[in-house]
Amino acid sequence: MTDNIGLSSFRKKKTERPENIIPKLSEDTNRTMPEDLLKLPQNKLTSKDLPKSIRLPLNTHTAISTIATLQSKKIYEVINDIVEEYITNLPVSEKKIIRFSIETVKNNH
Repeated sequence: MTDNIGLSSFRKKKTERPENIIPKLSEDTNRTMPEDLLKLPQNKLTSKDLPKSIRLPLNTHTAISTIATLQSKKIYEVINDIVEEYITNLPVSEKKIIRFSIETVKNNH
């Protein structure tokens, strides 16, 4: 009887363990929303450039209009700033969906 037990008893030629290769760190692939995605044009927007209206509770509308007055901005500019800030805090997968939705609407108009 042999002293070797198990699979090693059948192996005639033993190979050495391969060298352990540790992968190098790849470049940071942090992607962000394109900066011009929600960017408003420099010229004054007319009602045809603002296609949708939204309904807000009175206290929310008052807060937004007060912020607009304090910052000397239009209400839609304040809402745009709020939406941009909200989007920056979303996970990447949700940002991607929003980006594709906006690009689709831009391409259709």
